[in-house]
Amino acid sequence: MYLSLNWVKNWLKLPKDVDNKQIALDLTMATVEVEEVIDQAEALKDIVVGKVKEIVKHPQADRLQVCQVDTGESVEKIVCGGSNLSKGMLVAVAQVGAKVRWHGQGNWVTLSKAKIRGVESQGMIAAVEEIGLGDLFPSRSETEILDLSGFKVKPGQPLSQALELDDTIIDIDNKSINHRPDLWGQYGLARELAAIYHLKLKEYPVVDLTTKNQIKLKVSVQDKANCFRYLGWAIKNIKIEDSPWWLKKQLQAVGLRPINNIVDVTNYVMYELGQPLHAFDARQIKDAHIQIKQAKKGESFITLDGKRRKLPEGALMISDSQKYVALAGIMGGQNSEIGTDTTEIILESANFRAASVRRTSTALGLRSESSARFEKSIDPLLAETAIKKAAQLILSLCSESYIASKLVDVNNNPFKEITLEVPESLINQRFGAVIHTTDIKGILQRLQFGVEHRSKTFQIKVPSFRATKDISIPEDIVEEVARIYGYNNIPYQLPQVVLQEPIFDVAYQGAKDIKKWLAWAQAYTEVYTYAFTDIVWVEKLGFDLKQHLKVKNAVSPEQSYLNLSLLPNLLSKAEDNLRWFDEFRIFELERVFDKRSRGAYHTDQSKKKFLPVQEKSLAGLEVSSYNSEQVFLSVKGLIESLMDYWNIKWQSEKIKLPYANHAFQLKHQDIILGNFGLIKDRLLDDAKAKIGFWQFDFALLVKYINFSKRYQSLPKFPSIRRDMAVVVDETVGWSDLEKEIINISSLIRQVEPFDVFTGQEIGANKKSLAFHLEFRSDDKTLMAEDVDQLMKDVLKILEKKFQAVLR
Repeated sequence: MYLSLNWVKNWLKLPKDVDNKQIALDLTMATVEVEEVIDQAEALKDIVVGKVKEIVKHPQADRLQVCQVDTGESVEKIVCGGSNLSKGMLVAVAQVGAKVRWHGQGNWVTLSKAKIRGVESQGMIAAVEEIGLGDLFPSRSETEILDLSGFKVKPGQPLSQALELDDTIIDIDNKSINHRPDLWGQYGLARELAAIYHLKLKEYPVVDLTTKNQIKLKVSVQDKANCFRYLGWAIKNIKIEDSPWWLKKQLQAVGLRPINNIVDVTNYVMYELGQPLHAFDARQIKDAHIQIKQAKKGESFITLDGKRRKLPEGALMISDSQKYVALAGIMGGQNSEIGTDTTEIILESANFRAASVRRTSTALGLRSESSARFEKSIDPLLAETAIKKAAQLILSLCSESYIASKLVDVNNNPFKEITLEVPESLINQRFGAVIHTTDIKGILQRLQFGVEHRSKTFQIKVPSFRATKDISIPEDIVEEVARIYGYNNIPYQLPQVVLQEPIFDVAYQGAKDIKKWLAWAQAYTEVYTYAFTDIVWVEKLGFDLKQHLKVKNAVSPEQSYLNLSLLPNLLSKAEDNLRWFDEFRIFELERVFDKRSRGAYHTDQSKKKFLPVQEKSLAGLEVSSYNSEQVFLSVKGLIESLMDYWNIKWQSEKIKLPYANHAFQLKHQDIILGNFGLIKDRLLDDAKAKIGFWQFDFALLVKYINFSKRYQSLPKFPSIRRDMAVVVDETVGWSDLEKEIINISSLIRQVEPFDVFTGQEIGANKKSLAFHLEFRSDDKTLMAEDVDQLMKDVLKILEKKFQAVLR
């Protein structure tokens, strides 16, 4: 929507001390969102009126001429190829620095001095398309230049000033006025400016016109639910011709292309008041009878753009006694459009239900300036003002025309007057500051609300142009006062808030912490899978599908059961990723569904039926191409790190799982928290990949997480590190060795494996274990002799307990 500041000056005087950018800002803060401020004259900068003084033939080109052109301050030599160029002609001269489009095509370029076929040209005598005025001055040929001889202009005068194309246009975002049907016209926006700047707004003039009763115009509204008002007037002795310059330039300022005097008048009034109008060729309206009714199924209609459209059933249509002539509120028909030979018209000004217009417009994929306004639910009272204004303009443009019928007005206006009772305290309380009573009253009166004030309460009569969808409750009045008074006038004050220590949610904090720790410290990637379990992997893992909760309205057979374990989906994702990566770590923390246990939420009022348990589970996989033992040790290391991270002391017990080569169960105080191990190789298509797994009952686990942290000082004395490698039977587990070594002496602070080796050099059924040992005392610096003795003690115990041999 474009707002023309020159247009609104017909009804108010804008403050001289407020520039155009400030007007745009004030409108944005109070009423609408402004996209851009357009200086109309800027596009015609460095283009002036010139007078052709002399014309000679170009010495090097048959179609070019060399002209001497008076540009006010000097006479310039300009090369021109205009087919209508003549001596004494007033023309538009684009001087060096002006923006032009060559032959009206391509991008805008900055004009510079140039030699054309050897003759220097000091500018350009412009055609209308070359300076963006093609809509205002239609030309018969692209070689025609703009002839200004019919205008009262003089050489040297800026073209924008000479043609009065010096308006300021404010581009308004249409989305910001969807709720304001009164702002789809210039007068409505002028009303807002008057309210913002405390200006006097001239009342919109409505003239009573003399009518004759030569044509018995008849209007029948069959669909009263969707046609709120319909006015029609017949006008005779019309002469179709170009519109006068004032009308053309005003339409061009708001982005409309002038067509002819009748169509331009309907567009002008629509943009001035926000009320769409339409003019029918009266010859095409059978029996001068207008009917408003719904389309039937399967019918079609050719609109003004020449397209045949299949009508949706129930679409509101305008017809005569035989045929459809317009899509109500959207577009006229080709069979009744104004032609060059039209001498009689029927002028329509109507009001249709917003939903009806919107529904038909959407179904047809056809939007217009008319439908955009009707969809906002415009004021039915506006229709009468608009038709009278349009008729007045037509009579003034066509001197011999006259109104040949009585004004037909079928009024089914469903909107009632709205009066609101608004306590003064409500306005101040919601606004957040005290506004003086006279200020509130003044704001509402400037917005043309009827206002009475008694006993600290306002009785407010809502004007009809705000009562169709915008203002309906007291809070709407609060908003009206607040936006005009200025939101920036609300005093800045921090609210008083009573701060309380937040409740510590163990499950939430535990989940948050473990996700960070796994991702940042252990290089795991979190994955999200559906709650539906992967049936293929359920079968591979040996789970009983019948124990899974089945979905009644499954999207597909593959998504029929909910997760009882996170492993099937994780393994499915691992299998997908093995196509691209050899090594990765993934985990998921999500709910599983166990129908074998009753949950906390009931499903009936008797509280006898409950949803299944839906506790959270935590599971992860480590995928690698290394040997199984290394993968297992890596997973075991993670489990030990988790034990330290959560401050939970658990014990591991070897168990058998149908899908695992090695598996261990984790217990704390005889309560099973989870398990870990190695997935059997035969379950994977990729035989090279080794997968370690781990999983916890997270809901149970969080009950034992110890979030308290204990800190200790750094060691006062240095530690000594030694390495040892021993050969043991391959059935010997590292945890057993580690336990024995740690128990030898309190000076042994840490034992960490770093290599496992098997091969012919070691012997059959044997393996080599290499590990670091860290020794440290809290009382003194250990001597090499002390550590040597401890190393002997370690070897002695390993030889005795595990028949270990030092490598």
